[in-house]
Amino acid sequence: MAMEKSRVLIVGGSGYIGRRIVAASLAEGHPTFVLLRPEIGLDIDKLQILLAFKAQGARLLEASLDDHDGLVAAVRQVDVVVSAMSGVHHRSHNILLQLKLVKAIKEAGNVKRFLPSEFGMDPSRMGNALEPGRVTFDEKMEIRRAIENANIPHTYVSANCFAAKFSPNLCQMKTLLPPKERVGVYGDGNVKVFFVDEDDVGTYTIKSIDDPRTLNKTIYIRPQDNCLTQNELIAMWEKLSGKSLTKFHIHGDEFLASMKDTDFAHQVGVTHFYHIFYEGCLTNFDIGDNGAEATLLYPDVQYTRINEVLKRYLAMAMEKSRVLIVGGTGHIGRRIVAASLAAGHPTSVLLRPEIGLDIDKLQILLAFKAQGARLLEASLDDHDGLVAAIRQVDVVVSAMSGAHIRSHNLMLQIKLVEAIKQAGNIKRFLPSEFGMDPSRMGNALEPGRVTFDEKMEIRRAVENANIPHAYVSANCFAAYFSPNLCQMKTLLPPEERVGVYGDGNVKDDVGTYTIKSIDDPRTLNKTIYIRPQDNCLTQNELIAMWEKLSGKSLTKFHIHGDEFLASMKDTDFAHQVGVTHFYHIFYEGCLTNFDIGDYGAEATLLYPDVQYTRINELASLSQILSRYENSIPPCLFEYMFV
Repeated sequence: MAMEKSRVLIVGGSGYIGRRIVAASLAEGHPTFVLLRPEIGLDIDKLQILLAFKAQGARLLEASLDDHDGLVAAVRQVDVVVSAMSGVHHRSHNILLQLKLVKAIKEAGNVKRFLPSEFGMDPSRMGNALEPGRVTFDEKMEIRRAIENANIPHTYVSANCFAAKFSPNLCQMKTLLPPKERVGVYGDGNVKVFFVDEDDVGTYTIKSIDDPRTLNKTIYIRPQDNCLTQNELIAMWEKLSGKSLTKFHIHGDEFLASMKDTDFAHQVGVTHFYHIFYEGCLTNFDIGDNGAEATLLYPDVQYTRINEVLKRYLAMAMEKSRVLIVGGTGHIGRRIVAASLAAGHPTSVLLRPEIGLDIDKLQILLAFKAQGARLLEASLDDHDGLVAAIRQVDVVVSAMSGAHIRSHNLMLQIKLVEAIKQAGNIKRFLPSEFGMDPSRMGNALEPGRVTFDEKMEIRRAVENANIPHAYVSANCFAAYFSPNLCQMKTLLPPEERVGVYGDGNVKDDVGTYTIKSIDDPRTLNKTIYIRPQDNCLTQNELIAMWEKLSGKSLTKFHIHGDEFLASMKDTDFAHQVGVTHFYHIFYEGCLTNFDIGDYGAEATLLYPDVQYTRINELASLSQILSRYENSIPPCLFEYMFV
């Protein structure tokens, strides 16, 4: 019978390293518990992380560090306790709060292993550390003494330099991003340093908790392929990016002098950097009998090499346009955000105070933030704030809603145009269109023409302000048009009967093509039409495809154009708008009854590398219906109909 895995409690599980330890514990199959402290308050980011862990199978144990009995009760439910409470001075610094945890573990009496929050330099080797940075090591040693005096079985983890915090910035302070022109070199730049990917820290930590070889010892994570000097790291980056940086050397005394008149957190950082990059405190000793090296203990772990970490940041080195998406939580907007991130653009999303208590939109924004997007807070009613946000980017894409079945905000873009004009730095603006080309809808019927008239008013404002632009015509979205076989008032497939307009008759690709266009000189001041030829179908062809896939024949009834328009009578405004739009699409063929001409370009011809989804790739009813079970459908299809 397989040995039961230890039950693990992580304290500080929502933190930078803590969440990686939780993920590793779940991945290794440990019954995993995360301490939910009432002190979390209104920290929505932490709450979202904890709820995500719960969804993955972790249990949340509620207890405060100030509630000794509650903490003891929580500890008694597990075998191992791992603390990842913050020990960095530029954020919260909670190392000594662990004394309360030690007392609870001692009283509980059942814990087989306790791993306190360390994960950096070995504090036992930092007895001669400089002030004020030595406070970190002194406090960690105080925790160690409390653990050992209480005879608690333990393991200490020394994880050296976190890869994401030290390698992309080439070890520069005050930034996490790669230098663009100049890089400071500490001393001669030849001191060896171990860089460890943060996810690997979690993996090695969890590997150690049941290992008798690590009991009452320190494990050092020393991946040999990641033992680099600063010079070697810089050279690796230059080779990957194809750019040479100007190096300037910083003498040790000069570096220490830079602490003068700076805040406490910066002073702590300077002294830590000094010990690492001038004294070589991570590599100037042998481990000895009281320690063990993690990559030797667990050779099965395929640790992340630093060149793989650096590759994640290459997009920034290539200086891709910085993109701001307005309306990024909407049906199209969130796909444009995803496409921008996937293409490696530094991506910002406008966080408007008007979001209020819309928790769905807030969760979408937080998900984007977790994926690397920046949230820029500004209201469309705050002109100066909007200008300030725009000046931080190169391209603005608006995806504000133009649908009358929900909010209809097209004219709010006038405020955006005014801010872009004043900012004066924008290389490209893409206003919210993504449907029919409004310039071709001069004869559209009332009341549906309001959409096209408003879009044309925005176009005139853009062009009068001489703002570089591109317009995107994306035709019909399948989330609204294809599973329902183009029926109004539903998004689901018909079960028995289907209405055919007249005689009967296109994917996240919208986001992909939109982002592809923003730096392309071929699309400057033009309209791009997304016309995937394999998805150019009549309504009859779409119905026949569905019948073949589902194995069901539907009864067809034809709706004459006059009859269809008459169906508007005594209905609400939004329905009337929808009827007129459907009429222009399915009776008049407004999406396909013209040639593009010199003022436009066709997206699938411009970007043949994009593998757009074909309709026949929708293999079953369950595949289609599954797209509607999630709050954010994973795929958005655009189709043309004739």
